[in-house]
Amino acid sequence: MTLAPAVVLVLVALCLRAPFAAVGPVLGELREELAVPTTALAVLTALPLVCFGLLSPTVPAIAARLGVHRAVLAGVAVLAAGIGLRLAGTWGLFAGTVLLTGGTAVVNVLLPAAVRAEYGRRSAPVLGATTASMALSASLGAGLSQPLATAGGSAVTGLALWLVPVLVALVCVGLLAGRRRVERVPASARLPVAAVLRDRVALAVTGFFGLQSLAFYAILTWLPDILEADAGVSAVGAGAVLAVAVAVGAPCALVVPPLAARRPGQAGWVLAAGLLQAAAVVGLLAAPGAAPFLWALLYGLGTGVAFPLAMTLVLLRTRDVAQTGRLSAAAQSVGYLLAATGPLALGLLHDATGAWRPSLLLLLALVVLQMAVGLLAARPRLVTERRSEGAAPSPARS
Repeated sequence: MTLAPAVVLVLVALCLRAPFAAVGPVLGELREELAVPTTALAVLTALPLVCFGLLSPTVPAIAARLGVHRAVLAGVAVLAAGIGLRLAGTWGLFAGTVLLTGGTAVVNVLLPAAVRAEYGRRSAPVLGATTASMALSASLGAGLSQPLATAGGSAVTGLALWLVPVLVALVCVGLLAGRRRVERVPASARLPVAAVLRDRVALAVTGFFGLQSLAFYAILTWLPDILEADAGVSAVGAGAVLAVAVAVGAPCALVVPPLAARRPGQAGWVLAAGLLQAAAVVGLLAAPGAAPFLWALLYGLGTGVAFPLAMTLVLLRTRDVAQTGRLSAAAQSVGYLLAATGPLALGLLHDATGAWRPSLLLLLALVVLQMAVGLLAARPRLVTERRSEGAAPSPARS
């Protein structure tokens, strides 16, 4: 196995979360520097998830025209342009975020397809490495946000400094794309993203991806508030607990894909992820102050298993590179739209009741649903696509 393409793809993945994760820790500074109201900045934090959901279905068409590698190159280039645009003041912050979200959406969807194109049946370990790199990217973005703002002299400049690693990734993926022949996708294989969702297997994988995304972003948004209100943890302590809970996702992403790919079915992994999350929510409901760090760690382990498992299912349930791209686009579109509504639903329920218990009960029900849908996705079956109800399935290609 040649490692150079894997290194490039891991480097690209390392650039995908930091530009977003870096915003939260400097919201106060951005409000003061740009004189932007808090409500507008709240929209800024939710904007990427909504854009991911809306833009993901368009990505396979881009890949069909450019080829997978060149589409990834274009996505990284747009990501770099968006980060640079953030330097243009208030309008640049918002417009740049939309632009870099578009570039990230392209790369998000096509990374599994690019890995498959490079490594075929040996893709699972590389997919795990890229998923771990994304988790590490989020951790680095949050952890380095304040130091970069200090080093750059302002929060806006600190956000723009993420352009440096993105430009390095752009050069590397440019070299990789230049050495790959563009495979022309025949018109008969250029099915729309919606075509993949006519299949029950694809629907199950999409549902599992969406529900695990919702569970992750809901707790990512509200866990500090829950720990402060119900467990008596300080604001600083709650933030530290959340950081540790998110960080455990990186080693999980290295382990889960290659192990899950060894067996035809992945039901055990679905149950492990869901039961860890359920145990954490039950702990927060029954005895939040008894072991808040343990509850957060269990939830972090559960989501740390669920996300790379969802990415692996996209790979294992599809027949070829093009189909992997379509299912990835469908799953991420639904997933990120659900992820954007999850924190809102839990927050509104808390505001209506004045307590976190109803929100946690809703989250527990969603985790149970995640397990049920995941068990369907874990069955060893492949996606079968049809152009219409009476058409034949698309041909399988290696």
